[in-house]
Order: sequence, then C-alpha cells, then structure tokens
Amino acid sequence: MKKNLWTRVVAAVGSASLLVGALAACQTDNGPVAPAGSANDVDVALKKGGELTWWTWSDATQAQADAFTKDHPNVKINVVKLDNPDAAVTKLQNAVKAGSGAPDIVPVEYQTLPQLTMTGALADLTSFGFDSYKAQFTASTWNAVKVNDKLVGIPMDSGPMVFIYNKELYTSVGVTEAPKTWDEFVKASAAIRKKKPDTYIASGGDAGFFTSMIWAAGGHPFTVSGEKVTINLQDEGSKKFADMWGGLLQRGELSTVSTWSDEWSKALTQNKLATLMMGSWMISGMDDFGAGKWQVAPMPTWDGSPGSAENGGSGLSVTEPSKNKALAAAVLRFMADGKGRDLINQGGFPSTVKEFTNPTWADATFKAYGDQKANQIGAASAKSVIAGWQYLPYQGYANNVFGDSVGKAIGSKSDLNAALQEWQKTLVDYGNAQGFQVNK
Repeated sequence: MKKNLWTRVVAAVGSASLLVGALAACQTDNGPVAPAGSANDVDVALKKGGELTWWTWSDATQAQADAFTKDHPNVKINVVKLDNPDAAVTKLQNAVKAGSGAPDIVPVEYQTLPQLTMTGALADLTSFGFDSYKAQFTASTWNAVKVNDKLVGIPMDSGPMVFIYNKELYTSVGVTEAPKTWDEFVKASAAIRKKKPDTYIASGGDAGFFTSMIWAAGGHPFTVSGEKVTINLQDEGSKKFADMWGGLLQRGELSTVSTWSDEWSKALTQNKLATLMMGSWMISGMDDFGAGKWQVAPMPTWDGSPGSAENGGSGLSVTEPSKNKALAAAVLRFMADGKGRDLINQGGFPSTVKEFTNPTWADATFKAYGDQKANQIGAASAKSVIAGWQYLPYQGYANNVFGDSVGKAIGSKSDLNAALQEWQKTLVDYGNAQGFQVNK
C-alpha cells in the first residue's frame, strides 16, 4: 500500500493512548505560559519572528513548514517527527504534566481533542480571531475542533464516510446497484453468502468503525459536559446498528480478519471482501486492490435519505504551554487558507468546502473505479454528516480496550449488544476512577 495512504490510515484508525490522571493533569502547575493574545498580536509576532517547534507524525509537515518560512524567513520552525498519533498524545501529556518539553504546534486527531483539552494541553484560539474561518470548513470538522466552547485547533483533513464496493463481485451475485438502505445491504450480503460461501460482504470492524456506524445510525452514546459524562451504548442508534450488524455476524456473513492486516489486503485483492465503509480519505487508496472493479457510493441509511458520519481526520493545534502562542497561531492561520491549505489538501480528503466545487478536485477520476469522479461522492457525504456527535474525553482508552469486549464478540460471532454493554461498563468504571462523574 502506498506510503501516503498509510500516513492517512494511521491518523484515521485511532489513537490508543491512555488517559492517565486526567483531572490531576488539569491541575498541574506548568509555570508561566504566554497569554492567548489577539489577532493583532499575530501580526506583531510575525514581524518580530522567532523559533517554534512543530511535532508531527506526517511526512508532509516539513514541506508545510518550509512554505511558511519561505514567506517569513525571520521564523525558524523545528519539525520533530514522531511515530504516530499515539506517540504525539502520550509525549504531549507527559510534557504538560512535567511542565516542560511541549512543542508549540501539534496535530491532534479529532477524537483525541476532548482528551487533550481536558488535560490542559491545548490553547484556545478564539481570541486570535480564528472563528472567522468557520464558514470555510465543513460543519462536522469545525464542530470537532470546538471543545467546551473553546476553539482548540483548525481542521486539517476529514473523513466523511463512503461505501466502496466491488462492483464486479456484487454484479456476479445479481446485485446491480449499490444498496441504498441497510435492508438492501442485508439482502446483498445474503446473496453473496449464498453464491460465494467463501466471500464476505464486509469485515467485522474496529473501534473507529463502530463509533462511526453508531454515529451514522443517529446514536449519541457519549455525552460530555465538563467532568460529567454519560455513556449509553444501548441508545437507539447504538442498538439499531448492533442489531443489524450482529445479525450478519451470527449468520457468518462478516469476515473476522483485522482491518489493515495482510489477510485483509489479500481478501480485497482476491475478491473475497466485497465492501469497505470508511472515511473518504480511502477514495484515493484503492489502486492497489484492482483497477476498474470498484465503485464509490453513498453510505446506506435506514430510510434511504442521506445520512453519514465522520471516520478519522485531525486538526492542528497550538499547545497551552507554548511560550509564543501568537507566532504559533500565525502558522495555523497560514495553514487555514491559501498556500498552506493547498498543501494540506494534497495529502488527504479536504475539510474546506470550497474544494468541493473546485473542478480540478471534483472532476478528478480514479482508475480503481473505472474513472469514476469519486470525490463528488465524498463531498456529498460531508454535507450529510449527522450533527451533535461527541467523543469521550478518554476516547483513546476506549478504543484501546474495545478488543476486550466487542472485539472478542466479533471473533466469536456472539451477541454484539451484550458486548457493547460490557464495553460500556469498562468505560464507566475507568472514567469514574479517573475522577470523571460517569453515569451519575
């Protein structure tokens, strides 16, 4: 698989970092830090110049930093490459707790923004005038960088879900159109199973997939207000998805191979896995799995009307411990629009709405889909993402322990609703042990 896709995959699959002593970290004395300042302070900081540190897991960051310093040669940016999002979260939390060693700028997965905001790691950008960029971004990504009424980053890429399916395989079992509803999806699964018993319509999924599918089903299993957290993985949307998906699982119609494994890649290549339901960042990543046999379609919904969810993506933040927030904010301003934004959009599915009407982007064709203009499907999905989703302030931990309950149920083809309840108990107990008020 191509290297740039793996970079996006790492950012999309989900951080497994643990939240350790969250509320204690909020109270850590990190010494004097620079105040947030104003929009004018950003211009003043740019004239003065200075030195910044930018942590990243992406190979693209150095080019972005170089583009900024070319325009502003009195600014030096030290780009520090970390292994993955997990490493960035863990190292930043440790630096905040220690009171030293934090960078000025850091990318953060959308699902991890609440966690790092709660632990006092991210600066509020509101006073720098960044709210003026709201209209430039999709509603779901802008909502993701707003945590507890603080603007703690700017959106980078996005991951509105799409339905990528093996059209040749579907057609071979008599399914000539992509399912528009989940009832049609279930029927397509039965047709595949009947005619090709060694082929599966989809894989069972991981934590990021489950939360996105619950989101797309209209679920709101996580509600957060400060330190008060409510978890209900048996709300209407959660149960609706688990009932449908669990039925497929228990009938043996879902593959238990792990997503991104060698076996998973082989199944796609050999026409043994018919469908991927992922963020639109995957649109450009299917060339390795056969040219011309794939198609991109909107996600099925319960009633056939548009409805989607985000699956992956990250924002770019200024850290709270930064001694030069205004200069760091200048870099984010550069990345929000113009040349910097163009560089971001080269490496992932865009979060800026103007790109959706850019003919060069919207009319791009892909060999994997027989020259389909697949980006247009992703753009439509971005407009239909269901509003109101919240992540836990310890979503990294939640994803890390998913395999102990729901993951086991997938492997053993057992009751998904019971597994979701087991996962919920683990998350309630953990949150309360960390000082949150969970389900109280």
